[in-house]
Amino acid sequence: MHRMMFLVLLSFSGLTFASDADSKLGYDGKSGKVFGYDNVLEALESLKLDKNSEVSESDGWVIVNDNSNKALWSFAPKTHQSYPSVVRRAIVEKNGKIVIRTQVRCSAKRSICDLLVKDFMALNQKIKSEVLAK
Repeated sequence: MHRMMFLVLLSFSGLTFASDADSKLGYDGKSGKVFGYDNVLEALESLKLDKNSEVSESDGWVIVNDNSNKALWSFAPKTHQSYPSVVRRAIVEKNGKIVIRTQVRCSAKRSICDLLVKDFMALNQKIKSEVLAK
């Protein structure tokens, strides 16, 4: 389901694919709001209650398709070293192009969070390559 939804997100992006994380490893760290929520777990619980969201699980990750905001949220499982963390991908317009914006809120130490970001960057690249190959 996670992969399928991301492919759907890519289909909305036209010919352009981008990620804010392409140029740097950036995440919001441990403090401050999580994309409008006080923390990662509050975001998850709120999204689960949203009737416009679809919740599924893939390899322990809780995946939320936020239909209202055309965003896909991937919440790390309790067994993941970055827990509680979330990766949010959304369709946005940037410089006149439609792109996929990848944002991360990571609650672990910097080196673990950097690995999480790199893993999702690699996943983004793999999916982009598969889509463009078709």
